[in-house]
Amino acid sequence: MDTDFGGNGVNHPPAGADPLGADGLAGAEPPPVLTWHISALVRYPLYGLYGVLLAPLPFLARMQGHMLGVWLLGLGFIAGFVLLSGLLSQRVLADDTGLQVVYPGWVPLAQGWRVNWQDIVRITTRPTGQGGRVHYLVTTDGQGYLIPMRISGFSRLLDTITQRTGLPTQTIKPLAQPWMYAAIGLCVLILLPFDLWLIAQTWRG
Repeated sequence: MDTDFGGNGVNHPPAGADPLGADGLAGAEPPPVLTWHISALVRYPLYGLYGVLLAPLPFLARMQGHMLGVWLLGLGFIAGFVLLSGLLSQRVLADDTGLQVVYPGWVPLAQGWRVNWQDIVRITTRPTGQGGRVHYLVTTDGQGYLIPMRISGFSRLLDTITQRTGLPTQTIKPLAQPWMYAAIGLCVLILLPFDLWLIAQTWRG
């Protein structure tokens, strides 16, 4: 996401890299690409919340005798889960030239971005409505790029930003609202027994 301001990183070779290396010598290693994924602390509570809120709907429709509703709600649930999975498949990539956020190509409306290290001039912090803070990489033309904070291995991402840009990142915390995902997980655990009971009652009926 760019704004106008006016698991641990894993090494992967970049796509299309020359197997002979930059200097044309066999066996030379291509520049590494660091990769980060959305943290499991974020993914699983969101998957769980989606499931406990929407999975019972087709069974309620079946209980009421609306078979068309069963199919429509069932297909909608599957489509929504696939879309959620795509959005949570966000990857953050860092190489010698810049930082990039990418999504699977089939995910609609999800826009990634790329910024070159040499264009980053400062980091700007802004508060959120939930009492947290978000941080932007601001470039020479005034564009702001949101630093992904919900990834696994966030501290390594900050180290990479500091190494590449020279900007301090010691005050940036790894997750904006960790309590929110803990609360979501708790809600999932509370609602899950009721969902299972409802589904069991539907099949018995």
